[in-house]
Amino acid sequence: MRMASDVVNKEVLLRRVIPLGVIFTGMALLIGLFLSITQRMNDLREAPGDNLTWTLSQVEVDVLLLTDEALLAQQTDDPDLETLRRRFDNAYSRTASIAESRVFAEMRRDDTFATQLDALLDYLDQLAIIIDGPDPELATRLQEVWALSNTIREDAHDIALTGISLRSEASDAERADFGRLLFAAAAISIALILFLGFMLFVLLRQFRIHREISETAERANSRLKSSFDVSLDAIIVADDRGVILDYSGAAESVFGFTRDEAIGAPMSDLIVPHQHRAAHQAGMERFNKTGEARLVGQGRIEITALRKSGEEFPVEISIGMAKDHRGTIFISYLRDITERLAAEENLKRARDEALQAEQAKSNFLAVMSHEMRTPLNGIFGTIELLQNTRLGKTQSGYLGIAKQSADILLYHVNNVLDVARMDVGKLELVDDTFELTQFFKDIVTTNETTAYAHSNSLRLDLGSMERCHVVADEQRLRQVAYNLVSNALKFTDHGEVTLCARIIEVAEGEHTLEFSVTDTGVGIHPEDQTRVFDRFFTQEKSYDRLASGAGLGLTICRQLVDMMEGEIDLRSVVDKGSTFTVRVPLRMATDLSPSEPALVAPVDASDLNGKEVLLVEDNAINRIIVRQMLTSKGIRVIEAHNGQEAVDRAHEHAYAAILMDVSMPVMNGVDATEVIRDADTPNRQVPIIGLTAHALKDEQARFLAAGMDMCLNKPVSQAELMRALVATITKADPASNDMKDSKTSELLDAEIFGDLKDVFDQSRLNKLVNDFEVEISGLLSVVPELLTKPELSELAARTHKSIGSAGMIGAVSFQSKLRRLEQAAKANDMAAAEDAAMKAKDAWDATAKALRLASG
Repeated sequence: MRMASDVVNKEVLLRRVIPLGVIFTGMALLIGLFLSITQRMNDLREAPGDNLTWTLSQVEVDVLLLTDEALLAQQTDDPDLETLRRRFDNAYSRTASIAESRVFAEMRRDDTFATQLDALLDYLDQLAIIIDGPDPELATRLQEVWALSNTIREDAHDIALTGISLRSEASDAERADFGRLLFAAAAISIALILFLGFMLFVLLRQFRIHREISETAERANSRLKSSFDVSLDAIIVADDRGVILDYSGAAESVFGFTRDEAIGAPMSDLIVPHQHRAAHQAGMERFNKTGEARLVGQGRIEITALRKSGEEFPVEISIGMAKDHRGTIFISYLRDITERLAAEENLKRARDEALQAEQAKSNFLAVMSHEMRTPLNGIFGTIELLQNTRLGKTQSGYLGIAKQSADILLYHVNNVLDVARMDVGKLELVDDTFELTQFFKDIVTTNETTAYAHSNSLRLDLGSMERCHVVADEQRLRQVAYNLVSNALKFTDHGEVTLCARIIEVAEGEHTLEFSVTDTGVGIHPEDQTRVFDRFFTQEKSYDRLASGAGLGLTICRQLVDMMEGEIDLRSVVDKGSTFTVRVPLRMATDLSPSEPALVAPVDASDLNGKEVLLVEDNAINRIIVRQMLTSKGIRVIEAHNGQEAVDRAHEHAYAAILMDVSMPVMNGVDATEVIRDADTPNRQVPIIGLTAHALKDEQARFLAAGMDMCLNKPVSQAELMRALVATITKADPASNDMKDSKTSELLDAEIFGDLKDVFDQSRLNKLVNDFEVEISGLLSVVPELLTKPELSELAARTHKSIGSAGMIGAVSFQSKLRRLEQAAKANDMAAAEDAAMKAKDAWDATAKALRLASG
């Protein structure tokens, strides 16, 4: 309040000082101008203007007299040489005066005048040599004197004209300057008069305003009193001793005390609960001593108050402070918030229930993902095994139907999981580099069977698009394009579906991919076009029910396109067809040469023949199917029905690999993996491959962090399973590695390193390999020192960083050695860490050679 009062006083002072300052400034300016005008008038009176003009003219006269005297002297036998010399002295002295006098300084600054003056002086100097000579010599050179005098007549005339012109201009400038002074004086005088008139007007207006303010204040006091009396919130006014000065009608209702009971009584005795009265009194005493008011101006504060009945209840209070004739007063606004707090508690309870429901939904999706994928694994595995047997034509047809149905079911399960990921923000886009024309050709190729089934023509129109590599999320972009084409084919019979694509350059270095899917199918009703992207919305075909679907495909398309910062729109006419158009930004990949996509070569599982694999699976059907997949390749299978059995068997016997289900009774696969990795078992370093129905990315990351080498999503195919076993067992087998370390294909993942060679040019690839070598060399150089520390956490952290680098560059064999080192360091197992470090160092030499060889 004191600061506010100081601000008000300063404002009042400024309003008084500024007008006076303006008036005094104006008067000072007028006085200054008056003095300047007086001085200028005196200067004009004393100005040697006429003398300057006369002197300039006299120079010309003196030169003319000198010329005439020289001519006369030639015409007499006894020339008057003294008169001639006197005429020359007059001309010379007057010219010298112009050249040296201060009054001609301004003229001498003019280039023309200075040039003319210099020429005149030169001629006079030449004459001076002759004039100052002996009389006989002068008498003989009178003709020369006359010639030179006659020559400078024009110069004397020009200098006189130039000087007079300059003097005239200077006089004009002086008069203009004097006029400006007079104008400024008049303007300031007028402005000062106007300002004085304005101040008079302001004073009169202020008088009226103050009178109106007084009347307004009286009316405001009346309204304030009325507001005070009818306020729904309790209002209590107290002095700096805590004595109640005023008490509103609402306060009577809230606290139960009448106005007569409250006014004059200490607030602490009426409405402050007993346990808070000491603190209230201490606060009032602190304010009176120091002026510190902790609760004033702090906004709404929730505290406990006391009713007349003795009941304590919650209130919301806001306290302000003011000064009046009685000194400092406190104005408190109080509101009974008992009902509001009860409502908030109900809202919190409802929120908690909603969060629990959301968590339950997430748990349900995770469980359903597992429960649905587990039987799907059995279905797909059984179908794959049956396809490897001799079947009749009818049986093959039935098997094809079963496979198609299973694919449809898996498609719907994946759609539901995609929606769940989007809801919780766990679906992330990943940049890939891919060839765009081949991308669209693949979309058409994968839908040709569906087009044939509906007697449709499926056409691809790339216009003038040339083969080019782009950077975008290939998987999600493919999902959008595939869904749109598949959807168009479902709702079109005996018609045509066209996929058109083009690249639009929106700015330098910025491009947009636009592709559209147009069909000649049944179309979409106008009232449905706004709902077609809603979840679970389906539109029946008018002629049959062959178009199956859960109504999630277009929903996922819209959300994926939004994530890509693009847009998707629809144009449709019933019975004519529909066009879905997608526009998404993308980047053009540089330093790439178009290449055909690499084909995945069949895996050679011959090295697995005779190997023993521990299969950990609680589902009997899945055990049967996976066992058959393995034994058909000559692999010996030992089974465990839960994680605890897996741990027990891992202590008894060493296996080539462990296939670990995740969700199992007694002990789950994650816990079992951690126990096997941490315990001193023969399988501590053995590859563990997770078989999981948990398709969420963060779940899989957790499994890998627990110690699994790889995760396969159910349903898993035999080829995928064999590829995983070959990749892990071969790299984990020291004997196998020793025999093949010289082979680059066993040390490097050809597909990963091939992608690097496609993405980077040669110089950047060489730099990448060199940077990786520097990183690993640095790691291996500090490993001996880190192994001497009692805690190996720093070694684990340093190793973990390089594991990612090894995986990115394709050094998978060396990566597995680093992973073993990291696991031993995490377990603080010194012996295992030293052994793993030695193997990693041995493997690095061969890996470095393979990298240099592969990079060229």
